[in-house]
Amino acid sequence: MEKIVERVKSILLSPKDALNAVKTEELTIVGTMKEYVAIIAAIPAVALFIGYGLIGLPLVGRYHIGRTLIFAVLYYVLSLVGVFVISKIFNVLAPTFNAVKNDLNAYKLAIYCLTPGFIAGGFNIIPSLQLLAWLGAIYGIYLLYLGIPILMEAPQVKTVPYTIVTAFVAFVLMIIIWNIAAKVAWGGGAMPVRYF
Repeated sequence: MEKIVERVKSILLSPKDALNAVKTEELTIVGTMKEYVAIIAAIPAVALFIGYGLIGLPLVGRYHIGRTLIFAVLYYVLSLVGVFVISKIFNVLAPTFNAVKNDLNAYKLAIYCLTPGFIAGGFNIIPSLQLLAWLGAIYGIYLLYLGIPILMEAPQVKTVPYTIVTAFVAFVLMIIIWNIAAKVAWGGGAMPVRYF
């Protein structure tokens, strides 16, 4: 756990150094998924369950605890899949922006640009603090911008458009993940209109 905390601190507080360090790291997708992503992706899922199922929203109250649990578990599982899909999108789009295709580096980029959103997702424990979770996602876009020239070796002139396109695609994917989880958990019933 200490290693995860150190990794999160470095990516949040000194992102350029962390991204340069991770570029040369030998890691496996499965190992990183198990030892890092699976843990930090649980933060928003657990917070969503507690926030919506146990604490509730002002004037609305709590959501059905069983359905909220189903939602949180499904959101968690789909978020893990989402990290992998986003990394594939980063890699597929690389040649369009004169970047270097590299599956492992694209995966590293996906992990580290999603880290602030996963961490800030902990604010969902108090649903009225949802805005702070959004700020984490916005910081993730900044990390994406920093990481594209480092990990995907995109020329500086292509960094902004590459960031915009990939951030948009990742955002749409996260909305889809939220909506799939909500549809399964609530069917057509009431569901919070929040995406992270």
